[in-house]
Amino acid sequence: MKRIFAILISIILILGTVVSCARADRETPQDGTKDGTDDTGLTKEDISLSVWHIATDAKRREAVQRAIKRFEDRYPNIDVVETAVENDPYKTKLSTAMAANQEPDIFISWGGGWLKEFVDEGKVLDIDAKINEIKDEYYESALSLFEINGKKYGLPYSVGPTPVYYNRQIYEKLNLKVPETLSEFESNCDILKENGYIPLALANASQWPGALTFIHLSLKYGGADTFLNAFNRTNGVTFEDESFIKAGRKIQEWVKKGYYPDGANAINYDTGGSRMLFYSGQAAMIIQTNGLVANCRSEAPEFYENNLGLFPFPVIEGGKGTAKEILGGGNAYSIAASTKYPKEAFELIHRLTDKEYGQDAIDIASTVSGVKDVNIKDPLIQQVRDILLNATYIQNYYDQFLPGELANLHKQTTYDLFGLTTTPEKAAADMEAKAREILGPPK
Repeated sequence: MKRIFAILISIILILGTVVSCARADRETPQDGTKDGTDDTGLTKEDISLSVWHIATDAKRREAVQRAIKRFEDRYPNIDVVETAVENDPYKTKLSTAMAANQEPDIFISWGGGWLKEFVDEGKVLDIDAKINEIKDEYYESALSLFEINGKKYGLPYSVGPTPVYYNRQIYEKLNLKVPETLSEFESNCDILKENGYIPLALANASQWPGALTFIHLSLKYGGADTFLNAFNRTNGVTFEDESFIKAGRKIQEWVKKGYYPDGANAINYDTGGSRMLFYSGQAAMIIQTNGLVANCRSEAPEFYENNLGLFPFPVIEGGKGTAKEILGGGNAYSIAASTKYPKEAFELIHRLTDKEYGQDAIDIASTVSGVKDVNIKDPLIQQVRDILLNATYIQNYYDQFLPGELANLHKQTTYDLFGLTTTPEKAAADMEAKAREILGPPK
């Protein structure tokens, strides 16, 4: 009987030890601290982080989702709620959410004035110090696109130039050479038109696609300093500068010469209108952002392999802009100031833009991110990155750089230029009047 009693006591003591250990495991995180965080200071509690982005096509979204999965595998207590929205609806959705204080933890932006408005309103978390700790992982030119008032507010997940894409087979068929000057470019357009091709595909219903050509032309006519001086109201330069007026005149000249499809202002880019004209061989060229590479690989893989080529927008004889002053831009993840989990949110945007993501972006989506040391095998993607790295100046898109009201007017006046419903002089005067109202008089 005594032996049985002793055995029972031993069992009770063992069970008590097991229960105590289990309780200790619950109360003190494994490999962590007593306050519920791990060695990096991240919480061990079950939480969720919301992310909004615009990588809606299958290839780019796959790269994003693979990065999210790696993050969730590494931090199983953190659930990432991802939302992908098309470009223009996204802007409205985020602005509405910001106004209602219902913004996501993490959101993408294009930098410039669009992001600055949110920064000035106190809506964006200051992560400059955290970015500086890992800045050597990224190209400085990519990080600089998202710098506001001397501070970096985002980590880039997509960055690149806005070249002219062309159908290599059509060029070869007509014995056309890649143009280096605007006169050579126009000569090619004339030959294409004579042979039954639409020289330039354009879907301008959302206004920004046509604005790309306007920015290219004004940059090549006036050089980088002209736009910066007009924006900063310095050196007496205004938005009525001759370079802006010349850009408008050239656009209307091309419209009248039939370089664009009929009704271009009514064709929707997001639904693929201009891209289908390009892929089908009806149009020989298209001026678009670096996102077109990913679109083409996803939507028309055979065309991508056999037809797709690109070249930098040509210089203008007598213009102030150089071949190394290019139009480009990108997207970065920023963090809302309202997030309850700033440390975890920064860790997430780091993983959404790191080298593993950068390699996936190249391999899966043919997209150049802002991270260094990725391996590029595709010669087309290498060409995209070379254009970017050889640039001495990257002009961000006006509708992203300028404050909201002025950016919207820029898109509207450019849209009207393509529609031949305004004059280049009036478009420039309207822009300058709004600039004086928002930015002040020139100095």
